[in-house]
Amino acid sequence: MSAKIARFTTVALAAMFIALGTGCASQTEIEEIRSMAREAKGAADRAERTAKRAESRAEEAQRQAEQALSAANAAQACCTANTEKLNRMFKKSMTK
Repeated sequence: MSAKIARFTTVALAAMFIALGTGCASQTEIEEIRSMAREAKGAADRAERTAKRAESRAEEAQRQAEQALSAANAAQACCTANTEKLNRMFKKSMTK
């Protein structure tokens, strides 16, 4: 999406400079080009805000994933300790 916006902006600005450079642009054409440039800038600004929101959400998801991994590791450690304890109890009961 950003590539399309950047390309649109580039094309709009190039058209504006070409029109102004040749000296044959009417005021209406210049206003149309300015309008296109404003629209492109607005679209680029919206895309940037969307990207920032997505980045923020991705960072939050990463934090939550890290917390979940930490909890899973703690649960596994507890499970392993309980298994070892039960095995020792079983072995002790078998020797009596």
